[in-house]
Amino acid sequence: MRRFGLILLFGVLLFAGCTGTTGPKTPGRCSDALYGVKWDVIMIDNTPVSLEKMPFIRFSKDGAIGGFGGCNAFFGEASVTETAIDFINIGGTRRYCAGQEGETERRIFSILKGVKWWQFDEDDDLVIFDDEHRLILKKSAG
Repeated sequence: MRRFGLILLFGVLLFAGCTGTTGPKTPGRCSDALYGVKWDVIMIDNTPVSLEKMPFIRFSKDGAIGGFGGCNAFFGEASVTETAIDFINIGGTRRYCAGQEGETERRIFSILKGVKWWQFDEDDDLVIFDDEHRLILKKSAG
């Protein structure tokens, strides 16, 4: 019975990564919606992010990622599957940041390590999560 529950959970996660208000995206291509978009970080765990210069992430089809953490630019690699993102070799500039910008950046960088699950929620926002943390990103208007 427990095995059935795990199989059901895996199946839900497998297909949830491709859903949103526009309906299911084409299987095998839902990750294409990640690429070429500036994703603004709008929430970390249950805390809204509100900075003068918003943190963001960009994913490239070649596996490169880049962005801004609230204080420093960052770069690295990400291996994307239909349900998981493996963040690899994340590095960045080394400007010291105090206050809300520094705290936000530290929280973002602590999440962008290793393998995380991902999906689009009902608003087509990008949700990156693991057992402890959740990062919600919205397509940038600009």
